[in-house]
Amino acid sequence: MHNDVRAAIAAEVRAELARQNKTQREIAEVLRLPQPSVQRRLAGKIPFRGEELVTLADALGVPVERFLRVLERAA
Repeated sequence: MHNDVRAAIAAEVRAELARQNKTQREIAEVLRLPQPSVQRRLAGKIPFRGEELVTLADALGVPVERFLRVLERAA
């Protein structure tokens, strides 16, 4: 279950990045993480931390709930 949620959140983040034409490098700068760390998060290999999702949502101008839609479907 946890892997499914992690992968689904990563998919939501990737979708928003694609809509806004943002690169992994840009996101790495926003999150102050090395690009390989961002790549692993976007691949669903490691989870995004809550504060990373909040920071990312703020930088993209979207509600953080957009990334957490999967939680509503799982409930």
